[in-house]
Amino acid sequence: MKRLFFDANIVADVILVRQPWSESAFEIMKIASFGIFSICCSSLTLGTISYLLSKEKFSPEIIKKKLIVFKNNCRVTNVGDEIVDLALHSAFDDFEDAMQYYSAMKEGCDVIITRNKKDFVESKIPIMEPQEFLDEFYKENETE
Repeated sequence: MKRLFFDANIVADVILVRQPWSESAFEIMKIASFGIFSICCSSLTLGTISYLLSKEKFSPEIIKKKLIVFKNNCRVTNVGDEIVDLALHSAFDDFEDAMQYYSAMKEGCDVIITRNKKDFVESKIPIMEPQEFLDEFYKENETE
């Protein structure tokens, strides 16, 4: 089964329902719910999203509910000592993106879904925007 890694901006699009971007991310999650592929995100992302939600004045209870709902639909990858070391010694300009990347690598993800493709120029994993992924998915799964 193909593993998709959601970058922090995609998780934020989903949890904060940021239009118009959330639509394609929701569609990917809907397809994943049928077991066609799985969604991963890093533990770092969930912490970042919690912070963003608190800045948007969501209560701690609502923040937890939103994170639980999202977590129930994805696999959370770890960002520990090894990932931090890899990120610190990488060619990535942005440390947070490097941690996301190495977390996805360690989990064996096949694609990183992000709206900031330029942040992953060092990636050996294919990088796609949500709609780009959907277009390719539907093209590969067309029936005659």
